[in-house]
Amino acid sequence: MGRARELTMGPRRPRRNGIAANPDYAALRRMTRAQAPDTDLMRTILDRVGSSPTRMRFKEGVIYLEACKRYRELTGEDYGPRLGTY
Repeated sequence: MGRARELTMGPRRPRRNGIAANPDYAALRRMTRAQAPDTDLMRTILDRVGSSPTRMRFKEGVIYLEACKRYRELTGEDYGPRLGTY
């Protein structure tokens, strides 16, 4: 079936991840994993991502929730949504 599909429909297109294309989510992922990230920069990126008018995809939402949780752990300040508290 692979060759027949290739002849009739063309080669398969690779899946697009898209998250790496947005530098904010890549930076949040890096800061979440870091031992001692810059909390001011992290807060700036969280504010920018949270106030974006575009809808987050599932993977982006997971990255945002984890970053908010890590920010709360680092600063003790209540910030962002919590998973399962709605």
